[in-house]
Amino acid sequence: MRIDIVTFPGVDDLDLTGPLRVLRGAGFTVRLVGRTGRGLVTTSSGLRFETDAAFDPGPDVLVVPGGGWGARAEAGAWGEVQRGDWIPLLKRAAPELLVGVCTGTMLLAHAGLLTGRRANTHHSATAELAELGVEVVPDRVVDDGDLVTGGGVTSGIDVALWLVERIAGRELADGLATGLEYPRYRPKTT
Repeated sequence: MRIDIVTFPGVDDLDLTGPLRVLRGAGFTVRLVGRTGRGLVTTSSGLRFETDAAFDPGPDVLVVPGGGWGARAEAGAWGEVQRGDWIPLLKRAAPELLVGVCTGTMLLAHAGLLTGRRANTHHSATAELAELGVEVVPDRVVDDGDLVTGGGVTSGIDVALWLVERIAGRELADGLATGLEYPRYRPKTT
């Protein structure tokens, strides 16, 4: 099982590190991928890290975090949509499971991958998400089959715990939540 997490300048720290911590804690192979390869990325709070690899359209799971949408920041998901560099790459993606965290869902929607689908994003962007033809479901985690999305920021941890449950079972997900001292939220579809 290979899970890739999309990275870009201005990505929200918790949108990225919350799912990363949970998914690696479950024993999955998780890579931080950039558009063009290895390089340094600076998050919205100034944390710097190096990506593991270039984007590859074929991971088992592709996670797209957000950040910077409400501020219309050049560094962040909004800026990435404005530049359009990630859009064609996301359109080529063919994971078994596509995941949007917070306003990462907006990148997926602008790539045309969510039209007619059930999804959520940060509350500040739900009206825009609906305008893109998405059925907005205001839950922390929305499971729409091969698409899982979450609301704002900390819901990325909930999304990741749900992914662990879907892939490896509830016992492992509950154990990870206990270790993190984090109360589980499970989607209403279960």
